[in-house]
Amino acid sequence: MTSFPLVADISSYQPDEPAFFQALKNQGVKAVIIKITQGSADGDAYINPKAKAQIGNARAAGLLVHGYHYARFNGRQDAINEAKWFYQNATALGLGKESVLAVDAEDDALAHYATADVNAFLQYLIDQQHLNVDVYSMASWFWEKRLIQSELIAKNDWVANYGKSQPGVPNVGTWQFTNSFSVAGIGIDMSYDFHGYYTDPKIGYADGQLAIKVEQAPTPKIEIPVPDSWVDELGDTWHKEKGSFLLGMPLHLRWGARTDSAIIAMLPAGVIISYDAWSRHGGFVWLRQPRANHQYGYLTCRDARTNQAFGTFA
Repeated sequence: MTSFPLVADISSYQPDEPAFFQALKNQGVKAVIIKITQGSADGDAYINPKAKAQIGNARAAGLLVHGYHYARFNGRQDAINEAKWFYQNATALGLGKESVLAVDAEDDALAHYATADVNAFLQYLIDQQHLNVDVYSMASWFWEKRLIQSELIAKNDWVANYGKSQPGVPNVGTWQFTNSFSVAGIGIDMSYDFHGYYTDPKIGYADGQLAIKVEQAPTPKIEIPVPDSWVDELGDTWHKEKGSFLLGMPLHLRWGARTDSAIIAMLPAGVIISYDAWSRHGGFVWLRQPRANHQYGYLTCRDARTNQAFGTFA
């Protein structure tokens, strides 16, 4: 497998002791992205109580340090208020213009179509002359157009997609490929940084001056082993299995394994689909259908409570 720099996602759930960050360094991690805030001054008003120690001990271990904000906004002004809260606290904790400031857009509180609000958040940071910005979300948010990649101000794009051999979203700069990377006996979120946005200090901006621009280059072609079972970003357990399923009734093919996920198509009875994994959750057994560009469709095949099948396995 081609090797790419590793960057760890750190929050108050992880330790703040020097030994933990030294363990990260010893395992080849180059940078950390630390949760700084959540909500706004008149909302959650959350500040990670471990952030100061985590930043200091990460730097002492020789790691590059960046920060992120967990978004709860809904609407342009709400997004700006949260950006103010984030920027105020990130700078107070010593994150300078060389650090990337990212917004974590995954909470159900956000508008269903969140691109404009995310851009309002990022634009506030840029207006403060902090030019190294990014957005984090799950691959499904891009598939369902909740975030429109081509319209985002941030051009690196940090995407989570677990248990896969590819990010599942084209032209991403950073891929969070697991939530169970073991460091000092602790399972943490870990990402590949394809273009060095987080792990190479020569990339991006420092003191307001452009060093090397990160272009929307194609995501490198890599393959990582897919485990026999894994937990995805929504907390559902999937099991690797290849097969074919003959629909016994019309069924929705969706972009996500939820009954409210966006619909790709209504498939008629008699259609045969190929699948590569299954999951039992939300009252159904779901099948995952591989599609073009490392994307997936999802289909219910059985009522998990009554065990009634909606077709037959070919």
